[in-house]
Amino acid sequence: MKPYSFIIFVCAVLLVIFGSLLVLSASSTFAQLKFDNPQALFAAHIGKAIGGVVLMAILAMVDYHHYKKYSKIVLIGAIVLLVITVFFAPEVKGSQRSFTIGSVSFQPVELGKIALFIHLAAMLERIGDDITDIKLGVINPLIWVGIVVVLVLLQPNVSNGVLILATGIAMLFVAGIRIQHFLAFAGGGFVMALGYALYKPHSFKRISSHLGAIFGDGDFHPQVMQSLYGLGSGGVLGVGLGHSAQRNLFLPEAYGDFIFAVAGEEAGMIGTVGVLLAYSAILVCGLIIAKNAKDKFGKLLAFAIAFSIPLYGFVNAAVAIGVVPVTGLPLPLISHGGTAIIIVCSSIGILLNIGLSSKTDEAKQTSTKKEAKTWQEQPV
Repeated sequence: MKPYSFIIFVCAVLLVIFGSLLVLSASSTFAQLKFDNPQALFAAHIGKAIGGVVLMAILAMVDYHHYKKYSKIVLIGAIVLLVITVFFAPEVKGSQRSFTIGSVSFQPVELGKIALFIHLAAMLERIGDDITDIKLGVINPLIWVGIVVVLVLLQPNVSNGVLILATGIAMLFVAGIRIQHFLAFAGGGFVMALGYALYKPHSFKRISSHLGAIFGDGDFHPQVMQSLYGLGSGGVLGVGLGHSAQRNLFLPEAYGDFIFAVAGEEAGMIGTVGVLLAYSAILVCGLIIAKNAKDKFGKLLAFAIAFSIPLYGFVNAAVAIGVVPVTGLPLPLISHGGTAIIIVCSSIGILLNIGLSSKTDEAKQTSTKKEAKTWQEQPV
C-alpha cells in the first residue's frame, strides 16, 4: 500500500500549497483594511499549514493501534469541549462554534469528528460478529454518534452535524450491520436532520431561498452569486494567481468557505478540476488502503478518514456552484483556518500509517522471506 499512501501524501501537500497561495491572494484586501497588513491572515495560516504537514509526516510513522486505547477518553474530552462551546462560547454570526484561549481560536467539532471516528472503529472491532445485533451493533455505537451530532447541531452547525451523522452511519454499514437496520437508521437520521434544519430559522431561510432560486423566480444567496461570477470569469486557464476580483470584498471572506470560487477565478477550470481530482484520489486510494488494512480497526478508521475528507470537499464545491444551499463548511486543506487544517492533516497522517502497515505489504515481505529461505536451503 505504499504507492497509495504516497499518492495521498502528495495530493494532500499539493492541496495545502495551493490553498496557501489562494489564502494569500483571497485575504489580502480584507487583511489590509482590518489589520493594515495584507499578509496578516496569510501569516497566521501558513504557520498552521506547515505545522499540519509536519504533523501529517510524524503521525504517518506512529502505529495507529496506539489510538485505540485512548479513544474513549479523547472522545469524552472532545464532548466536554463541545458542551463548553455550546453553552459558554461567545456567539459569532448567530452560532457558537469556537472559543479562544489567549490568541488561539479552537473549534472542538474538528477534534470531535476524528475522536468519534477512532472510537467508533475501535468499538465496532470489539463488537465483531455481534454487529448484526441491533442493540450491540447499531444502537450502542449510534449513542456516541448522536451525542456528538446533537451538540454540533445545537451550536448551530447543521451541515457539519449532518455530514458527521452520514459518516458514522456509513461506518456502521461498512462494519456489516444488517441492510434493513442501515436503511432504517439512515432514513430516520436524514428525516430528523432535515426537520431540525427546517426548524432553525437561519437554515430554513437558506434552504427555502435556494429552492426558490432553482425552481422559482428567486435569487441565489449573494455569496453564491458572487461565487458564480468568479468561477465564470476564470474560464479554462484563470486570470492568474493574485488577480482575483472577488477577493476585493465582492465575495465576503473569500479566503474561507468560498475559496473554491477564488480557485476557479484565478486558476480556471483546470484549477478547480485539479482540486476535485486530488480529493477523488484521496478517496479512491484511501478506500484501497481500507480494504487492505490488516485489521478491522484499521479498515474502519481508514474508511472514515478517506470518506469524510473528500465528502466535505465535494459539498463545499457544490455550494460554490449553487447545487446545494450555503453550509459554512471549509474546503479541507485549502480554506483559511487553524483547527481544521491541523486536524485534517493529522487525520491523513493516520491514514498514511494504516496504508504503510497494510497486510498487502506484510504478505509481500513474508513471501520474499520464504523465497529467500527456500533458496538458502537448496543444495549447491
